[in-house]
Amino acid sequence: MNKNDFIQELVKQANIDPSQGNIVNEIFESNFIAGNKNKNAIVSLISEKLGVDEAKADEIYNIAAGMIAGGVMDKIKNIF
Repeated sequence: MNKNDFIQELVKQANIDPSQGNIVNEIFESNFIAGNKNKNAIVSLISEKLGVDEAKADEIYNIAAGMIAGGVMDKIKNIF
């Protein structure tokens, strides 16, 4: 899944607008490192940057993290 596909799917699943999708993507690109992620910090950034409450930010985080994990698993499956 490329960056644009990720943003489009995030917008659809999280029910946010494309500019918010871009912001979330930037947050994840800057802060999400496999095995070394700080969910609370990322959720707080999402909440702050999008102006949403913590519950909505957590929902957006979970959707985005799930999409990233799914994309990684797809790449691993394609190796075999």
